[in-house]
Amino acid sequence: MQPNSMINKVLLVFAVKEELAPWRRGHRFLPVANSPHPVSVTSIGSTEVYVALVGAGAVNAKHFNDLTDSIAPSVGIVTGVAAGLKPEWRSGDLLVAQSVSGPDGKPEISADPNLIRVAVECGAKPAPLLLTLPRIVRSVEEKVRLASRGDAVDMESLPLMKQWAARAIPSLALRVILDPVEMPITCDFESAMDAQGQVRIAKILGQLARHPQLLPDFLHLARQSRHVLQILAQFLDRFFNQCGAVD
Repeated sequence: MQPNSMINKVLLVFAVKEELAPWRRGHRFLPVANSPHPVSVTSIGSTEVYVALVGAGAVNAKHFNDLTDSIAPSVGIVTGVAAGLKPEWRSGDLLVAQSVSGPDGKPEISADPNLIRVAVECGAKPAPLLLTLPRIVRSVEEKVRLASRGDAVDMESLPLMKQWAARAIPSLALRVILDPVEMPITCDFESAMDAQGQVRIAKILGQLARHPQLLPDFLHLARQSRHVLQILAQFLDRFFNQCGAVD
């Protein structure tokens, strides 16, 4: 089966709006009416791409059963940033996970090999295993400990890919490395999140006001985030343009 015949309707999921923003700016989106969860759609070639936010830690994952049934996508993709666990993965590296699992290695969900091939052709680097944890891995020490279990870590891929696997929908996790293994995350982003898993900048500014020593790390992370999310946006354009090319 050729990629462009396989991929005609995609459900593309980000955690937070900041991850989506650089790619969203390059496309015209329309809201989808009567959806069980906020979602918008754009067209790239012959591919319809439906985009939704699941919140950090997939706090809104319960809505995606109904959303998947409503959209009936031919493919499900979860994307955004991840933390690198191995020294070979650097900030800005675009990884395509061959499989995803929880921190204990179970369950392990395999990505669709045809989708992996398309991603690699578009410049992604194959990573054997992506771990999904329920929290941000902030310390270098914990990243080093987790390196024996996987290549990178995120907070959303596993619950979404489990849902799609249960429906026999081909799926993929595409992640751009934000913080490599030697880089700690000093700001407490989890305490700055609202009930929808979105970061509230006012809470981050409050942290920085109370702990001004965190400001240099925060500014470095912000610059790095802008850079890697632009890499992700450019990759998604290549990926969907190739998938949606007309025979």
